[in-house]
Amino acid sequence: MYRVFLSLYSVLYSLLLPLYLLVFIYRALFQDKRVSSFLQRIGKPPQIPDDTSGEHSAIRIWIHAVSVGEVKAIKPLIDALKTKHYQLLVSTVTQTGQKMASDLFGNQAQVFYLPLDWQWICRRYLLAIKPKVILIAESELWPGFIAASHSLNIPTLIVNGRVSDRSFRKYKLIPFLTRPLLNQITQCCMQTQEDKRRITIIGAIPSRVNRMGNLKYDYQPTQNSQQKEVIQLIRTTMKPNKDELLWVCGSTREGEEEILLDIFKTLSESFSSLKLILAPRHPHRTQDICKLIEQHKFTYLKRSLLLNQPSSPPQILILDTIGELSYLYQLADLVFVGGSLFPTGGHNIIEAAHFGKPILFGPHMDNFKEISTSFQNSHAAIQVKSNNELLLKLQDLISDPAAREFLGHNARKVVKENQGAVNRTIKIVQKYTKRDDANSQLKD
Repeated sequence: MYRVFLSLYSVLYSLLLPLYLLVFIYRALFQDKRVSSFLQRIGKPPQIPDDTSGEHSAIRIWIHAVSVGEVKAIKPLIDALKTKHYQLLVSTVTQTGQKMASDLFGNQAQVFYLPLDWQWICRRYLLAIKPKVILIAESELWPGFIAASHSLNIPTLIVNGRVSDRSFRKYKLIPFLTRPLLNQITQCCMQTQEDKRRITIIGAIPSRVNRMGNLKYDYQPTQNSQQKEVIQLIRTTMKPNKDELLWVCGSTREGEEEILLDIFKTLSESFSSLKLILAPRHPHRTQDICKLIEQHKFTYLKRSLLLNQPSSPPQILILDTIGELSYLYQLADLVFVGGSLFPTGGHNIIEAAHFGKPILFGPHMDNFKEISTSFQNSHAAIQVKSNNELLLKLQDLISDPAAREFLGHNARKVVKENQGAVNRTIKIVQKYTKRDDANSQLKD
């Protein structure tokens, strides 16, 4: 039955390819997507030079992280794995994920695009790259890729795994497909007890499932000299003195900016020193956001044009770059995490918590349910149920520095109490990276 599904999946994947290509070309023309990324996914496997360490070649580990969120989540794991014993390879699907991975891991791993999900092309990549083990971040399940790795006897592990509400509802409808797919997974390292329960229900073998915690808690914010210069430039532009307050709205989605700008307009009437940084989840929407800001009659500046500083500081800075939000949270006096005012699942709040910032988010945090609940239970973040409640909570926090400090202190405490997932995951990975027959597990 599952072999029939794989065959049908491959046929359907092929039939949809022209439509995918048309959409890709459209996005390349109008949203700054690169056609080269598509070509790389159907081209030759990347050339991987041997990384020798002493008398042995380093063991290759292929880590797949589909986009920005997954790439950032695996950073603590990459940092821990980058030793003389391992050669790390990181694949992504999206262009933004590729850029993020290149920026974060340029000196630690070889970065490339995941091939299109035909089993034959995935098998060709695997035979060329010869990984000892494959790590898939956050349950990104590609049937062709997983089937190819299984056919070559390559251990495939899910790391930092989670099963969202939406995925759980969908997978429960097709257990005859998810069960054989998950049976090809060697080990499932899940974030929470609920994720462990869910992936078992939809077909994972219970003895192969473990609760590891969330790698994102082990994230350590660091900045290189260039990033420090950016921070200082933004501080000088948006927060030149201690009396001014900076509200950072991170990972905002379509529809949210208009609401946040309305709230900012009301807040500005009472708190004239308040400034705003808007960081859209998808920077290609920047021009639409600029139009909204102009309608609200605010002064603004794009981050990409920051060196061309205006004569007077803007009220709003648009973060139209990728990879800078996580360390810019340190400048914030208040943080709102987007993707949560509408049912899109929310976004990561841990990055802001690392800096001890008071965090607010909307009612829709389905993709971060356990994290958001943990923060709320510890009085480390505030969830609002409506736009008006968001305005009222912000007014309270702006007027009460002690309340901001209280929330920020608790947020940092929650992060420290939940660290350790990296070490637990490493122990699992090490079971499958023993050097004996390191290069003989692939079958031609």
